[in-house]
Amino acid sequence: MKINRILTLLALVALMCVSAKAQDDELRHEIGITYGALSNSRWIDAMTDIAPAMVGQRTDRHKAFGTLGVEYFYHTSPLVGVGGIFAVSTATEDVYIANDLSLHRSKSFFSLMPAVKFNWLRKEHWGMYSKIAAGALMGRAADKDYDNNGNKSSKSEVWTAWDFNWQVSLIGIEAGSDHFRGFTELGIGEQGVFLAGVRCKF
Repeated sequence: MKINRILTLLALVALMCVSAKAQDDELRHEIGITYGALSNSRWIDAMTDIAPAMVGQRTDRHKAFGTLGVEYFYHTSPLVGVGGIFAVSTATEDVYIANDLSLHRSKSFFSLMPAVKFNWLRKEHWGMYSKIAAGALMGRAADKDYDNNGNKSSKSEVWTAWDFNWQVSLIGIEAGSDHFRGFTELGIGEQGVFLAGVRCKF
């Protein structure tokens, strides 16, 4: 299902690029999708497991999906773009209390961050840039009990929490046409330490 969502977003971005009619000097809007690893929410998730482990609670069968992001920038000049980033990541795990399988936990992290992008090297078919973003993170967890037969309950206990979140991409490299480019970035934050994606300008 998650792969289908990524493919759908890719198709939408590609469709926008194909239908774009603007000339080169009018390409002010930019929409991109990203997928990254080692995000802030993954570190936060790992840290929240430390305290329960100290009182005999442990987790197993941990599965995580990297951070999927959607970003928009409006270029006020060829050098600077302002906009925002929306990022989502998910994870699941089983929780053991006193070595007994007790809970199945599903976690989701949603971030919305205003952002600024600096296009400091601009060539005809490639470029290099940096970006910075800061905003809010909402974490959501749903716990379902396991019965004695190992079956999950149909009811779940849900809790949410809010935190500060950010992304700093020290260096990004993009290549492609005027309207459509692939890119990769190295940085730190909610979109990940390593991330890649595609973007459309129109």
